Parts: sequence; C-alpha cells; structure tokens
Amino acid sequence: MGDAPTLSVDLTSDGLPAPRLKPDARGIVWVPAFTDLKLHDITTGSTDPNAEPLDQNQPAGTPKFFAGNTKFITRKLCGVGNSGPFLHHGKFTTMREAILAHAGEAFESSRNFQALTSSDRDCLIEYLKTLQILPPETRNLTVGENSNRR
Repeated sequence: MGDAPTLSVDLTSDGLPAPRLKPDARGIVWVPAFTDLKLHDITTGSTDPNAEPLDQNQPAGTPKFFAGNTKFITRKLCGVGNSGPFLHHGKFTTMREAILAHAGEAFESSRNFQALTSSDRDCLIEYLKTLQILPPETRNLTVGENSNRR
C-alpha cells in the first residue's frame, strides 16, 4: 500500500465554472455559509421529540451518554434550497415544519416566524429555497427546477 498523491485545486481559478468566489485584498476567500457553527439547545428538554435519545458526544455506556442530547450544531443555510429532509434528524419534509419545530434557544426565532403574516412567511420560505448550490454545469444564476434557466 502506497501513499495517496496530494491533490491540490485552486478554487479561485478562472478555469473553473462560474460563479467563482474571489479572494479579498488579503487573499482570504469568504464563503457565505449562513451559520454560526455553534451548539444550541433547540428543544424543550430531554422529553422533546426533537431531542436525541443518546448523547453520542459522551463516553458510551455512561449516565451522560444515556441522558440524551438536546444541543445541535447550527446547520448552514447555504444549500438549504436543494437539501432536505430538514432539522438535525431529518424528520421534517418542509422548511416550514422545521422552523416551527424549533424551541429552546431558537424559540424566539420560531415565534417571530409565526408572528409574520401568512404572505411574509411564504416569502421567507421562498427566499430560503433560493439558497442553493448549483451543479457545476449551471450557466445561469437564476434557475428553476432541474437547473432550467428562468
């Protein structure tokens, strides 16, 4: 068994398909992931149906392992328009269900969503659907289903 060769790709290269992310003046490429990458408790506690029955971040077989898990890393919204099912466990088929299921630290966000008019809730969901990662062969930034030009 030999070592695998090192693969290096310049993601800023103009030779790659558009759109390309370009580095700033300091050479840093900023990617808009739309997340804080932090752990948040988004449940009402260990009996919440969105809590995990086991905490796999704890040593197996310990009381903390069997206490369950209510904290989850914030998922990125970049690409949410072509992902799903939703929430950490994939139990929700729509973005609306996932938003409404947030509790704990995210309860205020869920409540704010519910306080919007029906039209504004629909507009927010439609906006989230636009946060897509398009296939490399996509030549237009505005596309419909199956990457067809709009």
